[in-house]
Amino acid sequence: MSSKTKCVEEVNFNRTVGGNIKFLRNLSKLNQSKVGIVLDTTFQQIQKYEKGVNGLSSRKLKLLANKFNVSMDHIADPMMIAKYKEFNDEHNES
Repeated sequence: MSSKTKCVEEVNFNRTVGGNIKFLRNLSKLNQSKVGIVLDTTFQQIQKYEKGVNGLSSRKLKLLANKFNVSMDHIADPMMIAKYKEFNDEHNES
C-alpha cells in the first residue's frame, strides 16, 4: 500500500471532521482565509480539510477546537451537526 492510499475509515473520518469544521466556520461567520490564519495555512488548505481530502494533525485540530470553543471530540463527532440542529429545534419550539 502506498503512503498516499487511505483506508475507508480514514477517508470517512476526514470527511466528518471537514464537514464539522465547515459547519462551525459558517456558524461563526468566518471565511476560509480567517480560519487559515488560525492554522497558519492557506484558504486552499482549509478547503481541502473541509472536503476531507486532507486530514488535520492533532495540533491543528486542537487550535480549531479552541477557536470554535468546542472540544476536539466535538469536531470529530459524526453526529455533531445533527445534535446541534436538534438542540436548536428544541429551543426554537419553546
